[in-house]
Amino acid sequence: MTRKSGRGFTLVELLVVISIIALLIGLLLPALSRARAAARTTTCLSNMGQIMRASSMYQDDGEDFMPVRQPYGQLPGNEDNGNMSNFNHGGRYPTGGTMGGPFCVYPFDRMLNKYAHPDVPRGGREPRTPQEWSSPSGRFDPGLSGNDFVDPNRFNFPIFECPADKALSANYQEGGGINFVGPRSCYQAIGTTYMFNIYWHFRLTRHPRNNNKWNWARGVKMFKRARLVYPSQFVGYFDDPFDATFWQARPPSVTHHGRPDVNSTSFLDAHAEQIKTEYNGQSTFPEYNTSKYMLVYPEYLQ
Repeated sequence: MTRKSGRGFTLVELLVVISIIALLIGLLLPALSRARAAARTTTCLSNMGQIMRASSMYQDDGEDFMPVRQPYGQLPGNEDNGNMSNFNHGGRYPTGGTMGGPFCVYPFDRMLNKYAHPDVPRGGREPRTPQEWSSPSGRFDPGLSGNDFVDPNRFNFPIFECPADKALSANYQEGGGINFVGPRSCYQAIGTTYMFNIYWHFRLTRHPRNNNKWNWARGVKMFKRARLVYPSQFVGYFDDPFDATFWQARPPSVTHHGRPDVNSTSFLDAHAEQIKTEYNGQSTFPEYNTSKYMLVYPEYLQ
């Protein structure tokens, strides 16, 4: 009677198999990384298109006024003080950091939330007394406090958060440095990844009639015209690193999507795409108007 014994793998065979597996992993990981990056970019651009559509609905309901608000305590229409925020249009309240306070409003007072996220609770109610009109905390839903709004799990508005907006990417709004990398993402720091384009307004400091209220009234009319004349070229929203780019007159070295000269943008016709920044070399007030996109109305450049 004979006993059959199975033949095992030799050491050389095991090493060959391990080498093949390692080689396959090395080939597949970059492809998977690129696929994840492409998915993040697609989600980001989808967000921006939805925000632009929400913005158009807001303008349709609001006599073509733009979704830009001032800090609490300032009456709408009083633009002479110059205090306007380009990140209060939608999203959540900051979870902490240097950008809290008067320039960051609560979710129920961010104008686009009810258009972009109509089914998500915003934590607010209509004011019932004159005191509640002047006090944001008086408009909280009963049972809520200010701490509820900084709870990262309580109020969230995903359309306003880019999946590539992480603490290790650019966060110009917190810290103000061109290459600042914050302990928080832009969404965490100010409540949204995306900024509204008000560069056209501040660009008017070079206009002969340098008056904030007049410039703002003119801008409202220009936006109404732009939706008909330049909708596929005029930038409505952009991601945080692009905000740093034109205020600092040079692109940051760290961005949400990996390239310092590429930014996600949405246009007045509600399409969104990534654009390559073109810079004309000026040290102050660079003109970013190109054949592909506009940040300033051509009429304002005269």
